[in-house]
Amino acid sequence: MSTSLPFRSNAGPAAGRSRTGLIRTAIAAGFAALGFGLSSAPAAADGYAAYTVYTYNGTPRGMAGRIRDSGGSSITPIRNLKTGLNADPQVEGVTLSGGGLRIAVTNRVAPPGAVPPTNIYNATPAGTSPSLFAPTWTNVRNMYGLVRVGSYLYALDYDNARVVEINPTNFTQTGVTYTLPASLTPSGYVAHAQAITEIGGKLYGLFTFADSSWSSYANSMVVRFTLTGGSSITVGANDRNSGFVGNGFKLAVNGADLYVAGLGGAQVGGSYNVNSKLQKIAHGAVNLTTATVTNVLAPSAANPYEIRDISFKGSTAYVLWGAYDSGFQMRGKLTSTTNYTSFTTINSFTAGAPGYYWAAQYTPENDRIWFVRGNQILVYTAASPATPAATLSLTAGSLISTGDGYDNINDFTYVGATSGAAVAIRGYRSPTQISQSPRGQAAREIAQGRPELTPAERRQVEQELSRSSTGQ
Repeated sequence: MSTSLPFRSNAGPAAGRSRTGLIRTAIAAGFAALGFGLSSAPAAADGYAAYTVYTYNGTPRGMAGRIRDSGGSSITPIRNLKTGLNADPQVEGVTLSGGGLRIAVTNRVAPPGAVPPTNIYNATPAGTSPSLFAPTWTNVRNMYGLVRVGSYLYALDYDNARVVEINPTNFTQTGVTYTLPASLTPSGYVAHAQAITEIGGKLYGLFTFADSSWSSYANSMVVRFTLTGGSSITVGANDRNSGFVGNGFKLAVNGADLYVAGLGGAQVGGSYNVNSKLQKIAHGAVNLTTATVTNVLAPSAANPYEIRDISFKGSTAYVLWGAYDSGFQMRGKLTSTTNYTSFTTINSFTAGAPGYYWAAQYTPENDRIWFVRGNQILVYTAASPATPAATLSLTAGSLISTGDGYDNINDFTYVGATSGAAVAIRGYRSPTQISQSPRGQAAREIAQGRPELTPAERRQVEQELSRSSTGQ
């Protein structure tokens, strides 16, 4: 990413410049010709994020919007990128190879309903504008990731454990796909595609495995794909590792290491999962299968919560801790650390906070920490995180407009700046929240936006599935 600025000399007009000033000007001109510049500080860049909101009150419905970050406290929501969505709207950001910023917006629609179009928007206009494309990705029923590698985009389908290649010129499917084979799925479990990320021109993916009731999880698997653009997506025999925490949900890279965060088991209300972990592996290992998986962090007496998100600014890690109480309020804190033993609290919600979308991500443009705190989006400047630079909420004039009625955040992504990189900002989300299986649909009908079911509600789902299977 270029951070160059036009050179500004402190000398006066040319006739009065010192020899040093003339030499400095000449050097600056030479660097400019090579595409560089001299400056004391980088300029603020316009970065963009995208979000979706929803409500189940009255007619279930949703909306997608944008956020423009111009640095400092200049953070502006731009509402109504797309309205008329259902109550399960998804959004992904992507930076094209030429530097263009795009936002993909769609709905989750369960089978046998038709896969809806995915609307592609330019991220940067000052106001609302029509979509550039509206393709139907029939191989991506439940989008849960969109990443560019080289000349192609790769979309992730959560329920089908599938990666799908997309042509970025017109955003159509190329016909090239990869579905995790049954031979790599533990017996008695169902695979879900949880995350994808690009590292040095290679695509990595995270797959999780849950039983049919989503109460038991096998170890998660990291894979390194071999991509031949326009032709194939494969996974070599030595390009996978199944030594990761169960119910893994997040991939994050820092230096030579790829980090995986996971809950360690099923999400419940009222207690935290003691098996939650942050682990790492050397992503460049020639043999990924035999590479060492190292435990980095786990819950403790000082932090009796699950690891809910992880991101990095150099040697500083930003760790989101949290667990739902019995009333499904999240309790925990957002912290920073350089050694995983001593933590600085950035935001505490140990007394409980409402809302069901929790995620935290560092982005280098404008040095931000984006913290989705249930029903709020807090934007911090990482160099001075004592207070947020901006707090966006589900109130008229902020994330929503007067009369909208949206009461929950459903999805969030950082799209990037002109030369930046897009990254999904998602902490842990349960199958109850995201699966388009019959169980997922039945669970959401009961949960009405909540992230999980009570034991009595789980039994109700089982009864409804049983009646459906017998035609009652």
